[in-house]
Amino acid sequence: MITSRCRVSIGLPVYNGENYLTEAVDSVLVQTFADFELIICDNGSTDRTEEICRGYAAADPRVRYHRNPQNLGASANFGRTFELARGEYFRWLAHDDLLAPECLERCVAALDQQPDAVLAQPLVGLIDAKGTVKLISDDGLQPAASPRVSERFAALVRHPRYCWEVFALVRRDIMAKTGLLAPFSCSDVVLCIELGLLGRFALVPEPLFLNRDHPDRFSHAVLIDRAASWRWWNNNDRARLLDLCPTWQVQLHSLRAIRKHVTSRTERRGLYLGLLRHVLTWHTLSRLVIEPLTAADPRIQTLGRRVKGWLRGRKTPEFGPPGIRPGSEVPK
Repeated sequence: MITSRCRVSIGLPVYNGENYLTEAVDSVLVQTFADFELIICDNGSTDRTEEICRGYAAADPRVRYHRNPQNLGASANFGRTFELARGEYFRWLAHDDLLAPECLERCVAALDQQPDAVLAQPLVGLIDAKGTVKLISDDGLQPAASPRVSERFAALVRHPRYCWEVFALVRRDIMAKTGLLAPFSCSDVVLCIELGLLGRFALVPEPLFLNRDHPDRFSHAVLIDRAASWRWWNNNDRARLLDLCPTWQVQLHSLRAIRKHVTSRTERRGLYLGLLRHVLTWHTLSRLVIEPLTAADPRIQTLGRRVKGWLRGRKTPEFGPPGIRPGSEVPK
């Protein structure tokens, strides 16, 4: 029996997730920390998602099922799970990911013991479609545990990286100060930066979150097509040129986040300088130049994808044996 105010809220936004949804929900229900609620927001699924969710909600009072009358886009659906949350701590869980049984217990303990930390992030195991662990990584997050905002910012603004902290256990009042996941591609980068500006991260040195890599995941099926990515986030086709330029969006929103969350002028100047150094890296600068061109003429992007696919096909990716790989540079 749960009270109206539980300690942890888990938001699970889903659309047509019947393939892995059962595994994800089961991994929540076997948590060793039991004072939680699971909020499932179904974005108008047309497969068996509704049937699966209603079955869980009927069997366990900790499961709350909400179905949107129509697809709101991924951004609004993620936000809806947060709006419905009643817990002191909050985390998201994708329908195709898994939690180790001790995940909530260890992360709650970390936040309880470190009141200056805004979130608790464990090591992450990257698994394949069958659940086999391919690597375990901390994504180079050690500097994000620093009390110095400049060190945290430098760690979080770098790219490419996984941005797994989007699925960390976060203090709800801290999350409420952010823009959550804004309706544009790579908004997870901005959310991680906002959280880092608001405080340090507590790092839990155990692989307690399992992130699944499979052919149908967003980053493979949609992210490479910017127009499709915009539709996924917003469920409409009314995109401006800037909306199709995620690197521009990330830099502009990062600038606003510094202005919003950092009051010290000295720290602000240092962070602006750090952002400028990041913008002037070859990786970022090249994308700032290329994105408007490819957004204006999709044929350029199509050609670029073909060349990229050809180059990728010439070398076979090597996962290697499972093990900790700090600072992995494989994008989401």
